Amino acid sequence: MATSNNAASAVGSRIRHARRSRRMSQASLAGLVERSESWMRGIEAGRIHLDRYSVIDRLADVLEVEVSWLLGEPFAPSRDVGHSAVPALRTALRRTSLCLSEHPGLHPVTAPMLLTDLRVEVDRITRRRQAANLLEVMRQLPGLTESLNTGALLSSGPERDVVDGLIIETSHVARMVLKQLGYPDLAWTAVENAATAAARLDDPLMSACSAWDRCGALLGPDTVDEALTVAEAALTELQKLMSTPTPQVLSLWGALHLRCAVAAARLHDAANAWKYLAEAEAVATRLGVDRNDFQTVFGPTNCEIHAAEIAVALGQPDIALKHHGGLNLAGVTSKERRTRYRIEVARAHGQLKNDAAAVHQLQQAAFLAPQYVYNHPTVRDLVAELRGRAQPSAVDVGLCAIERAMRRP
Repeated sequence: MATSNNAASAVGSRIRHARRSRRMSQASLAGLVERSESWMRGIEAGRIHLDRYSVIDRLADVLEVEVSWLLGEPFAPSRDVGHSAVPALRTALRRTSLCLSEHPGLHPVTAPMLLTDLRVEVDRITRRRQAANLLEVMRQLPGLTESLNTGALLSSGPERDVVDGLIIETSHVARMVLKQLGYPDLAWTAVENAATAAARLDDPLMSACSAWDRCGALLGPDTVDEALTVAEAALTELQKLMSTPTPQVLSLWGALHLRCAVAAARLHDAANAWKYLAEAEAVATRLGVDRNDFQTVFGPTNCEIHAAEIAVALGQPDIALKHHGGLNLAGVTSKERRTRYRIEVARAHGQLKNDAAAVHQLQQAAFLAPQYVYNHPTVRDLVAELRGRAQPSAVDVGLCAIERAMRRP
């Protein structure tokens, strides 16, 4: 992949900008990508061309930016978010179900990887998902899923248990991104693969984690009652570990209560929605800090985020905005969670017909994670509602710009 001098200079400028925004020195960044400081100076000055995708990918990962932005590729949120990877991912997920069921006659389609390398790749895709980077997640998912399939086929004993755990983590990532991109059938395949892997492990924590993920797939208009049923059943099983709970048990206990709270709110059951939230808040207070066990991002701050979401679902936007007033998101490591919170605040403003304020929140959300926002079904519904009212104040602050970004080819 060759680049011209002008292109190399532009890429170098973007690397320098991203590095400085993260307050990193050239030496620090160089060390993280296993290069010299002089090499980094040459890259940022445009004297050295980036011609290896693996290095570009590593730079983007460390700097927490998209490869497309780093290379100056035009952003096309409505299409270029990884849809082209879906056929390969569909095949890989189907093979995962066969591998986990130990179907005879299967053969690996990728070279085996060390468990340590698989761990690194799963951690990388998890960071990308929590950074709401849909495109990079979808680029990585098919290959990583097949690598885990190979691990499932070739490993045994303790090594197989490690692979099964990594499959559960990766299936969670797949469920999140596939559901948002409009592939609920594939999202369900991913969570069922996770459930099979959890059953093979015979670990109550992994079973609870799998149930939490199933609820995420079921929190749709037609299956929200099933989400509540699954979450309540998982809580009954997890109760056995609550006599002397570890922080991980408490995180799952609280996260499952948040699932119940959201499901109850969407079923318009206000009493139980707030009751479930209160239990989650009590657990979060017991933990005392924001954690991220099993990718749940559970803690006091996430309970506040869910309080806003629950209030909006119940048609109580004033309560949502009351929670918004004093919330500090600094402790939430997941950009996806922070972005989703901005969307919920925008919805609250929309319910109150404070359309300019709603647009402002969507702009802030899009600044954090444009791919996530412009492809989110909830945002599309909200923007259509705002466009229908066409308040001059909303148009003046940027409603039309958001619409254009969502229609961009």
